[in-house]
Amino acid sequence: MPEVQNAVRPGSHASTCDRRAVVAGMTALLATAWPTGRTAAAPAEAVEAGKDTSKGTVETVSDGTLSSSLGFMLPAAPRAEVDALFETAGESVEASPIPTNVSVVRVGDEVILIDAGSGNSFQPTAGKLVDTLEAAGVAREAVTRVVFTHAHPDHLWGAIDDFDDSERFPNARYVVPAAEWDFWTRDDVETTVPDWLKGLAVGSRRTLKRLEAKMERRKPGETVAPGLTYVATPGHTPGHASVLVEAGREQILIGGDALSHALISFRRPGWAFGSDLDRDLAIRTRLALLDRLANERMTLVGFHLPGSGVGRVERSGDAFRFVPA
Repeated sequence: MPEVQNAVRPGSHASTCDRRAVVAGMTALLATAWPTGRTAAAPAEAVEAGKDTSKGTVETVSDGTLSSSLGFMLPAAPRAEVDALFETAGESVEASPIPTNVSVVRVGDEVILIDAGSGNSFQPTAGKLVDTLEAAGVAREAVTRVVFTHAHPDHLWGAIDDFDDSERFPNARYVVPAAEWDFWTRDDVETTVPDWLKGLAVGSRRTLKRLEAKMERRKPGETVAPGLTYVATPGHTPGHASVLVEAGREQILIGGDALSHALISFRRPGWAFGSDLDRDLAIRTRLALLDRLANERMTLVGFHLPGSGVGRVERSGDAFRFVPA
């Protein structure tokens, strides 16, 4: 999560129709059937007669952009090495807007959001999710479930309307990693996080408690929706979990903030990120996740990755690279 900058008052929401609808899973996924349980089904044409299945798609829409400083992002990396990395890649080292990609999974009658964006009180360039969903043909009342990867503001706060404290997705139920719930709802959570996160932690605790009556808590390996399973990717936060979407032989990992920068996370996964609460654990998670994604040639959707956030991971020398779809 980027550092908090230019937090805005409730009510300063600006509309946008910058929809980025990308089918994550390509043609194969669009033609795949999912069962209502955990086990993946065969391609649609091969599904046995009478089995309760439904077609599923995954796309991303934007919640806007965020800003952060390079110094916050990489607090320990030598600046000369950072400059060299960006120069070799032919990219500018200057900070650029950070995308926020909310995934929309449609399976059967369900419309499932993976994360809910930041709402209007985090940064003025974010909080656009309701507008982009409408542009994608998804009314907020149509959302049946919101699955959170973690409880940082840019993933959680958008579930509650800043004006009247109502739910933005009134017909939805919610799912959060159990370890995230346990951490962020502690009465003393602000004493357990760095100074930059203390006020934000209080806001996340309040948001989670506001949703408690409709909130389900799930552990890694457990089903969070039909065909969707939590995968443990801790470090960025204590209970951070990615979401594995299984559709026949196609697998899509919606990675939240486990891999958050298209260059640094892949080329230098051993560098510490300023927003990771447990930096050593986050590094181990990145390395293991990159290895899995490259070996299994799995589609990745990254919340802060460029474009639609959709792509694949390839090995590149002794590191990796992100290849956008």
